[in-house]
Amino acid sequence: MALITKAIKGTKDVLPQDAYKIQYIEATARETAADFGYKEIRTPVFEHTELFQRGVGDTTDVVQKEMYTFDDKGGRSITLRPEGTAGAARAFLENGLCNEALPQKVYYLVSCYRYEKPQAGRLREFHQFGVECFGTQSPLADAELIALASAVFDRLGVTGLRLEINSIGCPTCRAKYYDALRSYFAARKDELCDTCQGRLERNPMRILDCKSPVCQEIAKDAPAVTDYLCDECREHFDKVQSYLKAQNIDYTVNPRIVRGLDYYTKTVFEFVSDSIGAQGTVCGGGRYDGLIDG
Repeated sequence: MALITKAIKGTKDVLPQDAYKIQYIEATARETAADFGYKEIRTPVFEHTELFQRGVGDTTDVVQKEMYTFDDKGGRSITLRPEGTAGAARAFLENGLCNEALPQKVYYLVSCYRYEKPQAGRLREFHQFGVECFGTQSPLADAELIALASAVFDRLGVTGLRLEINSIGCPTCRAKYYDALRSYFAARKDELCDTCQGRLERNPMRILDCKSPVCQEIAKDAPAVTDYLCDECREHFDKVQSYLKAQNIDYTVNPRIVRGLDYYTKTVFEFVSDSIGAQGTVCGGGRYDGLIDG
């Protein structure tokens, strides 16, 4: 039998002429994280499927359509990690880091796996640099993560990026926002894709993250979440912006940023480039107050 000589669709070999470039990027990311007081954490490449269903959110595209899931020989449902945060949060709790001095600041460089349509900027195996700050409610932590990401790009000499930020509120103020979204989208429900029609009642904010051109067009005039923030969330977001201004980090507020994972609360952000096509987001993240507590 002949040796298979073609890589699986959506994967890519890293050859010597490119490996050193990746090593440089990784080294820069590690050094920057260390300068900000973050330490490395390593977690397994596969986890119990329930971790991602409960953490990432079972109405997200990642959980509904993109996870590599299988039953092991013991009948347990196992999933290759589609992102790094849920595993890091699990490790934080399981290993008792929550009982040590807080906040706990960690970073990781991991391979992730999502079954999605391969295209420029999106592969089924990709590599993620992530940072997590566990155990603080301070908006300063949000700004620090953004500043860390900005510093990585600066040290790499990456230019032409713009920072967009938003606040998606907390469960309290988001309830009113969900009602506003349901009212807005209900009038055009029949035009939404089948997936978004199913999301309308359960999690209408996910419609804003849909990749369907039709749904994106409908969502353009949807209510903005920033108009529904409670006083606490508005104050938190104002402080994040003040900290960014104090560090001379330019940004714009984009009320359409909601990110694709359900665990986010309050601050979310993206670094975006207009020079790399449709997949212009090169970095993104945000706060997730309920992931650990819930």
